[in-house]
Amino acid sequence: MQKMDIVIAWVDGSDPAWARRRAPYAGESETAAAADATRFASNQEIYFCIASILQYVPFCGTIFVVTDGQVPAHLHEFHEQGLCDPEKIKIIDHKEIFEGCEEFYPTFNSLSIESLLWKIKGLSRYFLYLNDDFFFNAPASTEDFIRTEKVVLRGHWANSLPIKIKTGVRRAIANIFSKKPAAKHTVSQMLSAEAVGLKKFFKVHHHPHIMDKDVLARFFQQRPEVLQRQIQHRFRSIDQLNPVALAGHLKIKNNEALLQPDVPVAYLKNLQGVQDFLMKIKNEKIKYGCMQSLDQLPTPQVQQINFAMREKFKQFLPQSMCLDGKSS
Repeated sequence: MQKMDIVIAWVDGSDPAWARRRAPYAGESETAAAADATRFASNQEIYFCIASILQYVPFCGTIFVVTDGQVPAHLHEFHEQGLCDPEKIKIIDHKEIFEGCEEFYPTFNSLSIESLLWKIKGLSRYFLYLNDDFFFNAPASTEDFIRTEKVVLRGHWANSLPIKIKTGVRRAIANIFSKKPAAKHTVSQMLSAEAVGLKKFFKVHHHPHIMDKDVLARFFQQRPEVLQRQIQHRFRSIDQLNPVALAGHLKIKNNEALLQPDVPVAYLKNLQGVQDFLMKIKNEKIKYGCMQSLDQLPTPQVQQINFAMREKFKQFLPQSMCLDGKSS
């Protein structure tokens, strides 16, 4: 079985030391949304994410948790409880991947961080990338991500022209007020396709993504000016491309991708979606899940979700997450 490493980006925005480090740069944010506290909130999702990998991803090599001078409080419990080997989970500090690019550190921008993941020492060529609020909802296999030497990309083609027109209008309106429009996930994917010469883009959604370290490294090493423009933004910018989408479009252009339709995801985005989410995490035909903005939900719903997730992954969670039926 081919081993693939997994990379998880994580930050604890409630950490006072991290907040103090971020504060002097807050004025560099181009929009209020890019510096919104919910973008940096941590609600224990990292433990569900890792537990889901240990439970459902037998081909996982090393789990790299990419952080900024932080370590999840209960991370050590995974190996202390015998849930994985001591070397299974490794912390990668931002300073390591920003080596040689120190003028752009610190950053509070996931798109900048994702642009440098290929610099992680010892990372497998093909790796899976997850935000910390992603999780595996059912057993996974390598064939879900790579087949006949091609990466499996799940999504659908979208026309770039309407997005470009809409973005141009938004830029013009924002310019009147000497501002920039907020960054959008769709726009960053479109820009990634443009960067490799494609006139349409393959739109992907919130689930684990396979990436080719060598393809990303080659692109950015051959075009250092693109990398510099990309990582100069300490907060998200509408001018940034999406590195996950870039990796995918590079594989598409090289005819090294197998394009598949969108898959259903247990996706929690708001209060209205809570019951649907709770139903979907019980369905093993739905392989992936994503919990966004838990900090914006009412306390009863947060408790309900945490209880359901603890029940689902209780055999692979740190004991501190399950004491008295509460998460720490």
